[in-house]
Amino acid sequence: MLGKNAAMSWEPLARALQTFDEVIAELNVRLAPDSPVASQLTTVRQFMSDRERMSEMDLAVKWTEGDFQPFYDAVIVVGRLTGAVARLRTQPGQLRTRLRQVLSGSLTQDFVPQQAKDYFYELEIAATLLRAGFDVRLREPDIVVSGNGLSRELGLACKYPSREAQLHDHISKGYRQISDQALEGCVVMGLDAIVFNTIFQSRPKCLDFRQGTRHPLDVTNDQTAHAVKVLLQQRDDYPSERPLDGAILTLSMWGLWGKPAGFISVTSWTIQCDATNPILPDVERIVTAARERGSDDVPPRH
Repeated sequence: MLGKNAAMSWEPLARALQTFDEVIAELNVRLAPDSPVASQLTTVRQFMSDRERMSEMDLAVKWTEGDFQPFYDAVIVVGRLTGAVARLRTQPGQLRTRLRQVLSGSLTQDFVPQQAKDYFYELEIAATLLRAGFDVRLREPDIVVSGNGLSRELGLACKYPSREAQLHDHISKGYRQISDQALEGCVVMGLDAIVFNTIFQSRPKCLDFRQGTRHPLDVTNDQTAHAVKVLLQQRDDYPSERPLDGAILTLSMWGLWGKPAGFISVTSWTIQCDATNPILPDVERIVTAARERGSDDVPPRH
């Protein structure tokens, strides 16, 4: 699974890791030695070094036998972090503050609440939209996006709730943030923790999409559709709050896929926006571009 012919190409990760090192040096951002992210970066660097000098058999024995989860978590965190930072390198002033916040805590997808994960979600959305061709600024409400066919500048308030009980407060707060900036815009909400805490009694050691017959993106899209349906039903119970009209909802899943197996990340994007909402065409433009150009290629369906 981990050798030179594995489904995942390790070269993009190696390049992103090199860029990450350059960026944090340029920004004078330091990782605390006891930081979870620092430990995970060390793990991935060691794997990369081993990959250059060890046989595939020895590499697999060292990294997949025994406790695989620390390596699994490290590859996912480092891949996501370095990729986002590499894409946002052109915005050093704005990136510095956010990056210090992101590196202050754990980014492991254990679905335990962490403020660092909230900031990280903002970085990932910004990086995705930048790659999709938009002009992106990291400023209040969280992200301001323009260009690439948009008819106006939009404010995006990013939310990453860790518990279902937080959902509606997060939505309302996001709308207020946008209004406070005198912008039109929408809430962008990551459903990852909500969905995972619903479908799993306890955190799985890893997601292995090979155990099913369906493509990972189809699985992710189905989970998103169900979560949005429940969310809309619940929102009706908050008559004093603004309806959920003007929102982008995402769900990302990371796991193992392919033959031989490699790491895969898939993200489902959906819109909740009434047909009469004037920003609907712009929201559709954002989501279409994010799906088509905002992330690495997803393996084809067979």
